[in-house]
Amino acid sequence: MQYQNLSHFYDILSNDQPYDLWLNLIKEIAVKNNYQSILDLGCGTGTLTSQLTHIFPNVYGMDLSAEMLQIAARKSNDVTWVTGDMSDLHLDRSFDMITILCDSLNYVPEVEEVMNTFNHVFHHLNEGGTLIFDVHTLYKVITQFDNQLYVDDRESLTLVWKAEHGELPNSIYHDLTFFIKNDDSGQYTRYDETHFQVVLEKDQYLEMLKLIGFKDIKTFYDFDFENQNPESDRLFFIAKK
Repeated sequence: MQYQNLSHFYDILSNDQPYDLWLNLIKEIAVKNNYQSILDLGCGTGTLTSQLTHIFPNVYGMDLSAEMLQIAARKSNDVTWVTGDMSDLHLDRSFDMITILCDSLNYVPEVEEVMNTFNHVFHHLNEGGTLIFDVHTLYKVITQFDNQLYVDDRESLTLVWKAEHGELPNSIYHDLTFFIKNDDSGQYTRYDETHFQVVLEKDQYLEMLKLIGFKDIKTFYDFDFENQNPESDRLFFIAKK
């Protein structure tokens, strides 16, 4: 299962993620609209989600990985943590804002499942609510995930990460190998894990959002509202109900 092993090391490996930029983006929209509640889908170990409690009185975090949520639960007692699949979202309440950040949507591999995700999100948003999500760009798929090998060597952890294209258009296999050092014996234990992601065309995302009924849809790149350069790493969408 994806994240079964990575969950234990995710925070170490992702400590350079731009969480402050995501927070600033969310806060700007939330304050402007006086939003009071948020659901963070694909919340992972909850580093970002736990900080949302400083912006929203009501915060929910959902992830498919129970292992990730076990770690998330230690970070905040003020978040309602839920194990679940974003493409099959069924909660007994609605929200002012729903987010799918850090390319979490790229883990939904089928177009039909992406459509289901957007549909469930729409029905879990309050009227006037906002969806924010980001995905890998096609440019990033070509330039950074085309049979590339990355190594992250730390004091007690080494990650070897190979990214290569899959059979589906714009799909990526991330083959991860971890070597974890035992401080007592000095020996290393190896763990292997494979992640699979799919990136759709920008127009495909836009078409689905419009079909479902989202409006005032805005797109931009790399956290910059003015950036319309597709040769960027991360594509953002903001859509209102």
